[in-house]
Amino acid sequence: MSLVNDMLRDLEARRAAPTERVQLDGLYSVDEIAAARRDRFERLRRGSIWFVAVIVIALLVVLMIGWVVKGVPTLATVAKPVEQPLAVVPHAKILDVLPQHDSRGLVLQLLLDRSVSYQRSEESGAVSLRLKAVQLPGELQQGRVQRDGRSMSWRVENKGADVQVLLVGLGDSLEVSDRLEVAGDRWMLWIEVPLTMPSSTLAPVEALQDLPAAENAPSMLEPTLPAWVSAPLASDVASPVPIEPAAELAAVALPSGPPQVKIEAHRPDGLELARQALQRGDTARAIAELEALQKTRSRDPQVLRWLARAYLAAGDQQRLLSWLPEQLVQLPYDSELRLLLARSQLQAGDARAAVATLEQSPPRLEQEPNYFALLAAAYQQTEQWQMSADLYRQMIALRPTQATWQLGLGIALEQLDQPAQAGRHYRLALQGVGLDDSARRFASERGNILGRQ
Repeated sequence: MSLVNDMLRDLEARRAAPTERVQLDGLYSVDEIAAARRDRFERLRRGSIWFVAVIVIALLVVLMIGWVVKGVPTLATVAKPVEQPLAVVPHAKILDVLPQHDSRGLVLQLLLDRSVSYQRSEESGAVSLRLKAVQLPGELQQGRVQRDGRSMSWRVENKGADVQVLLVGLGDSLEVSDRLEVAGDRWMLWIEVPLTMPSSTLAPVEALQDLPAAENAPSMLEPTLPAWVSAPLASDVASPVPIEPAAELAAVALPSGPPQVKIEAHRPDGLELARQALQRGDTARAIAELEALQKTRSRDPQVLRWLARAYLAAGDQQRLLSWLPEQLVQLPYDSELRLLLARSQLQAGDARAAVATLEQSPPRLEQEPNYFALLAAAYQQTEQWQMSADLYRQMIALRPTQATWQLGLGIALEQLDQPAQAGRHYRLALQGVGLDDSARRFASERGNILGRQ
C-alpha cells in the first residue's frame, strides 16, 4: 500500500503527463493512519480474547483445586435452585360415629367428609380397619355388645396420622363386613358384625369298637332222639353229592391315572356384584342384580336392604315408596328397612308419613339411637316440638357429646319459648363433635343472641 501511495504522490509532485498516469489508472491512495489504527485495534481485540481465556482457565483451575483440597462448593451447588414447599393436603375427618345394637348384632357407622382409603387386617379373632390420612376429633369412642352368649368390643381412635377401628370378639372369631357408600355430600363407612346364636354341639357318638361285646343268647336244650332215627338204611347207596365251586367275585375295575383337578376363577354372587356396582355408582346394574336375586330370595333381609339402598341412591323414590311397605309387612321389626323408608318419605316431603313409619315397631333407644335421631328430626318438621325435645333429652342422656343432638334440642327449646335453655344447648353443641361449618356458625350465632337476652 505504501508503494502505491509513493508512486501516486510522485506523479502529483512532477505533474506528470496523462500518458504516465495510464499505468496507475484505477488506483487510489490509501489512508495509512486509519489502516494503522484498525491494525492496532485488531491486535488489541485478539490480545483481550486471549487474556480473558487465560483468566477463565485459571479461575476454573483454582476452583477445582479448592474443591479437592478445601471442600469449596462447586458452581452446581452454588446455583442450586430453591425447593418450593409442597402443598399440604388436609386430613379427612370423621364427622360422627354412630353405633347401633339390635337383635342381629352391631352396626357401626362412620360419617366422613370425603372418600378415604382404608386397610383391613385380621389376627387372632380381632379385625382392624386403618383409615389412611383421617383424623377423629375429640377423644376415642368405644363400646361393648353382648348377645346370645357372645360378646365383642369395639374402639375408634387416632393412631398418628390415621384412625384405627378395632373390633375384638371375646372367645369367638368375628364375621365382619364393611363397605364405603356415598351419603349425600358425605361418605359413610358401614361396619356390620352379626352376633348369632352359636350352633349347638351334638352329643358324641360312641365308636363301635368301644361298645361292650354282646352276650351270647342261651341255647335251647333239644330232647334226645332214639337210635333208630340216625341208623343207616341198607338199601341206600351212598352217593357223594358234588359240591359246586363257589362263584368267583367279579373284579372291580379301579380308576387309573392321576386325579383330575379342575380350577375355576372365583365368580362373585349377585349380592357381591350389586355391592361392587353401587361402589362404582352404577345404580342401574345394582338394581338389576338385586331384583333378580329377590325373585329367589324374597325373604332375605340382606337382599331387601341392599335393594332399598340402591333405589335410594338412584333417587327412585316412587319405586321405593311403592315397594318397601310390602316388604315391611313380611319383616315388621327390621329397623333398617323402616329407616330407609322414612328417609325416602322425608325426601318426598311427606314428614307425617315418615313419623308414622318410625313410630311403628321401633327398636330400643340404646340399641339404635340413629333411628330415634331421625324420628326427632321428623317431629320438628311436623312442628311437634315437645315430642322432639323429649326424645333429644333421652338421646343426650346416652351420649352427651353428640353435637347434632345438642343442636336439635336447642332448636326445639327455642321454639318452645325457652331461650335460656336453648342457648345453653347451642353452646354445648359447639363443644361437641360432628357439626359441619354451616351448623357450627348457626349454633354460634343463636347461642350468642340468646346468651345476651
